[in-house]
Amino acid sequence: MIIIEGQIGAGKTTMGEILERRFGIPLYRELGNPDTLSLLDRFYADKSRWAFTMQIHFLNERFRMIKDIHSAGGGLLDRSIFGDRIFAELLHDDGDMSDEEFRSYNTLLDNMLEHANPPALMVYLDCSVDAAIERISIRNRGLESGIPRDYLEKLNEKYLSWYDHYTYSQKIRVDTESYDINHPESMDGMLREIEERIQDYRSQHAVQKILF
Repeated sequence: MIIIEGQIGAGKTTMGEILERRFGIPLYRELGNPDTLSLLDRFYADKSRWAFTMQIHFLNERFRMIKDIHSAGGGLLDRSIFGDRIFAELLHDDGDMSDEEFRSYNTLLDNMLEHANPPALMVYLDCSVDAAIERISIRNRGLESGIPRDYLEKLNEKYLSWYDHYTYSQKIRVDTESYDINHPESMDGMLREIEERIQDYRSQHAVQKILF
């Protein structure tokens, strides 16, 4: 399992599709469930009303995808429960999630993490707030286009701190503004590094199987 994390608008699904084609690993999309898109529109229209419901929905969907990936023998996730707490913390900080809701959310997440196998690799897409705003505007995905800049700035700060303290697996940080997805040759170096990390993981686990 490879997880792709990063700011809203960083290009997680696009990166997932590139890795899917390059390595033949199926992508499990964050927005694959129609209920997710419907709830997202409600959330962006009224955060306080829908914040807790939205976060629980995402936890349920992402945990289900993890189980599906392990049953299938591998897959890519364009966001995961391993970084999900970032959004709940931000909603709680902003007063959109009550103390009781935040405690319930954290307890559920911790219980899920106890039963979730760690990923093989985490790919973090680094993206400036300016670039994120531009990409969000271009894709024009409903009420998401009205996300305030200060929300994206706080989210970016939390994500960068989370990346620094991330310990579930190997990790790689990708500067999404240093390549052009319309010119694959600009991505060759980054994709080779990801391929090397995948090979290292497979080699290590092959040795473990022999030893144990």
